[in-house]
Amino acid sequence: MKIRLLIILFCCLLSIGSALTADELAQADAAVANILFEYDGSEEYATYKANDDGSVDLVFASNTPDELYEDILTQLQNHPHISSVLAGKGGPICKLF
Repeated sequence: MKIRLLIILFCCLLSIGSALTADELAQADAAVANILFEYDGSEEYATYKANDDGSVDLVFASNTPDELYEDILTQLQNHPHISSVLAGKGGPICKLF
């Protein structure tokens, strides 16, 4: 009886952990999408991937203006649903710039 109870408890804890992870991923993804949406044409010069832990990986076009790059990074780094940001300007050249 005790073993069954422990197994059930363990399964419940695993499902709660999975739900929290999915929530962190969804919140980080939504945060990045909303911030990038504020910048017209951002889908042309930035790609990103939100991770299970709420961190975000971004690749900007190599010719992205420094001011724009820094502005977006600052917003992402200060967002409460994003745990960390790894970004670089190594993507293909964008014709918008």
